[in-house]
Amino acid sequence: MKDYTFPKWTELPEIDLYMDQVITYINEKLKDTYFYDEKFITKAMINNYVKTGIVHPPVKKHYTKSHLAYFLVLTILKRCYSMQQITSLLHIYTNIKDSTIEQAYDLFISRFEDSLNDVFKNNRNTILFENANYEQKLMDNVIQCIIYKMHTEYTLKSYEIK
Repeated sequence: MKDYTFPKWTELPEIDLYMDQVITYINEKLKDTYFYDEKFITKAMINNYVKTGIVHPPVKKHYTKSHLAYFLVLTILKRCYSMQQITSLLHIYTNIKDSTIEQAYDLFISRFEDSLNDVFKNNRNTILFENANYEQKLMDNVIQCIIYKMHTEYTLKSYEIK
């Protein structure tokens, strides 16, 4: 888990993907962050995210970079949060002052990576925004919750293997 990286906005596929390709892509990118036999994302989950309005519907069955960004963040957040909470968090993150979806996604992924690597390397989290506003403090708290849950799962899996 050390030095784990997630795709930045510019690294997401430029071409639109069909649902099966989206599932393969998300599962490949997140496979090392799950320590039990879990389904990260399925067709039913994607359909539910679209049906409930968390994610915009695909265009002619094609999913864009924006969809991939949402699905990656959703899959990370669902480790600790309900769909209602995720909807609120996504609304807050995508409305951070003068932020585009690209900037909001890259900021979340960057903060998540930094925190993940700090916890797994040093067993602590010291990555905090300086002079943070409300949204940034919330983002750090959410990320730390998820990272510590991941670290606990990783540690428990290590004990099971012994």
